[in-house]
Amino acid sequence: MTSTSATTRVLPASGGRGGRTRAPKRSGRARIGRVVSLDAARGLLVLATVAWLAAPRRPVPASQAWGAVGLDAIALPAFAVVAGCALAMAQHRGWTSGARVAGRALLLLALGVVIAAGAALVAGAATGARWAPEEGALGGLERISVGGPLVQLAVATAALGVLAAIARSWSAWAWTVVIATAIGAGSLWITTAICDGPNDACSPATLLVGGVADAAGVGTDPAVVATVTTVVAGLGLAIPAAAGAALVHALLRARSVPGAQRRRVVGYALLAATLFGVLGILAHFTPTVWGQAALQPSTAIWTPPLTLAVASLAAVLAAAMHPSIDTDLRGGTSALGAFAEPFAALGRCSLLAVGTTLAARTLLEALPAPSPVTWFARLGDIPSIVLALLVAAAWLALALAADRRGRRLRP
Repeated sequence: MTSTSATTRVLPASGGRGGRTRAPKRSGRARIGRVVSLDAARGLLVLATVAWLAAPRRPVPASQAWGAVGLDAIALPAFAVVAGCALAMAQHRGWTSGARVAGRALLLLALGVVIAAGAALVAGAATGARWAPEEGALGGLERISVGGPLVQLAVATAALGVLAAIARSWSAWAWTVVIATAIGAGSLWITTAICDGPNDACSPATLLVGGVADAAGVGTDPAVVATVTTVVAGLGLAIPAAAGAALVHALLRARSVPGAQRRRVVGYALLAATLFGVLGILAHFTPTVWGQAALQPSTAIWTPPLTLAVASLAAVLAAAMHPSIDTDLRGGTSALGAFAEPFAALGRCSLLAVGTTLAARTLLEALPAPSPVTWFARLGDIPSIVLALLVAAAWLALALAADRRGRRLRP
């Protein structure tokens, strides 16, 4: 079997109708460039996310915590898939390390905490909260709720770094996805059996906190429950992240053999999509074997049926995008690469674009009622859609201008 470890030699494409190609830039020694299709996929996801965050009134219903799943529920699992893809590419090229992964996780955690603290201070100032540390009054900071998507992604990134220490090939990452799915689905099956969950009052987080509190003879703290729920949600996002890493290693295996690479890339991507889809279906229906209700997709804690469906869709898109845009995994692109470059430029500053837009909306919503977000939402759907498109276009233009000047925007 061909190894796809960090030392795998990825061969250039051959024997396909690739048309005109653009090779990576060279300066002295061969330079490994970024994979344009991966950055472009991240850029498209960033465009959709900032547009959703910028729209005060959304024409499409948002997801419910334990009920209906809306379009917004796809965003975090999709970002987790992309994060897993990026880590696998860095792992293959020898660019990753425990320190880098830990630094990325701490950066996401810090941004999440800063946004939550800012919202708590704004809300506290609006309600006249006092600053008296000796009395436990911190101007609203005492009511801070540390959670949100950035903190969940921080937990997922940390978990992904741990998994990357033991999984470095397509087969290892595939088994990692299988085992993680079994653990995640199993914890939710147990919840369903014990207390007819999952819901706000009955979830793996509430069972864990409640069990520890009962053993200690103390009551449960809602803040602790919220924090543990965020950690559990982040661990749930580690499943699509591991799926993204498995997908990239599948593509690496396809690229490691000369001849008919495009067919092999499509075949391995569809194989990964099938694996993720079958695991999601098994996670959904297996509880019915024991007479329990099927495990429904959920957004409060990211469940395997939802996250694996997103990963399967991402693998299908990779089967179309990667062989069409990239001639290899060293930065070479086909003629279609020029059309993908603007979105790839935005994908390279994804954290800045999404983090800034999320912070702006969170702080504006923390202002006293009616907040600017509520006031603008009353104007109707059309003004909100126009504002969302303007914000998305502004980020795209800013990222493209920075990319043409050779600058990378970072938070």
